[in-house]
Amino acid sequence: MNRQKVALILLILLVISGILYMWPSLPFNQKELRFPDIISSPDANTNIVSGQKFSLSLNETKLSSQDSIIISLNNKRLHKISNQYSYELETTGMPLGYHVIDVEVYRGSKNKKVELPFIIVSDIQPVPAIHTIIKIINRDTNSYTQGFEIADGILYESGGQIGRSLIRKVNPKTGVVIKSVETDKNLFAEGLTVLNDKVYQLTWQNGVCLIYDKDLNLIKKTGFKSTNGEGWGLCNDGKSLILSDGSNKLSYLNPVTLEVEKIISVFAGSKEVNLLNELEYVDGFIYANIYTSDQIAKIDAATGKVMSVAIISGLDKANPKGDVLNGIAWNPATKNFLITGKSWGKIYEVSF
Repeated sequence: MNRQKVALILLILLVISGILYMWPSLPFNQKELRFPDIISSPDANTNIVSGQKFSLSLNETKLSSQDSIIISLNNKRLHKISNQYSYELETTGMPLGYHVIDVEVYRGSKNKKVELPFIIVSDIQPVPAIHTIIKIINRDTNSYTQGFEIADGILYESGGQIGRSLIRKVNPKTGVVIKSVETDKNLFAEGLTVLNDKVYQLTWQNGVCLIYDKDLNLIKKTGFKSTNGEGWGLCNDGKSLILSDGSNKLSYLNPVTLEVEKIISVFAGSKEVNLLNELEYVDGFIYANIYTSDQIAKIDAATGKVMSVAIISGLDKANPKGDVLNGIAWNPATKNFLITGKSWGKIYEVSF
């Protein structure tokens, strides 16, 4: 081996030694650190029960040489830590559903951020709700019922399907139609509610809300928003419109602008409750038909937690020419509910 080769080998070894010596103080490559290099636990998309602490553990071995670590929740900075590799988040009072923790690691002028999505689920397991049928009322089957609500002693009803959509006023004691108005033939009508002397009628995929006076004279057509652009059920809490869109989300809308004010996610224990359909608000709770099922869920309107579930079995068989259960209206005069289904020939007065 000649002297040039020996000198080259020595130079390479010297460079390698220098790199190894200086490595801890070198700025790190942003692409170098991956999720497991930063977060030890929990795994992504872990369920956290509402009220329990969210415990975050960081990878001390990989992060011990870093300058600082920033913890954020849903893009809002929570905490800055150094020489600390764990963090606890209190979930009491946090909304149910999807959240994201960001962990951002800094060293010198370099930084690396990873996202840790997690899901807060309900701490309540729903109990069965026992219902009693008090009265059966015959009714016209011409409505593919989508919205059902009593206001000032009148039952307002929205019926769907293209070319058959309508809105009507019905006598809740007899089932007799007082007035019926057809909607635009191109619209598929959905949920309905009455607030501030106005009747709001959603459409399914048209993105249109029809607003009437209480005698069903059309005041205006306007747009609305939901989490997926669809309109299913509609009710109100006296201040906001509350809209379902077939997901497990309920959107609270401003009744003047129809802009979204807030969104809550609905959970029965650890399970998302999807296909929320026709809605009714009563004393802080939202009663929701679960589409294609014989179930009505009682939901805490403040949290989205399902408190109980009523199984209304057998009524679809008594209405063989109709479709699924859909329609629930609270009658403040009797303190009972009226329930029906799509194109059913009967309305049932029930208590839960």
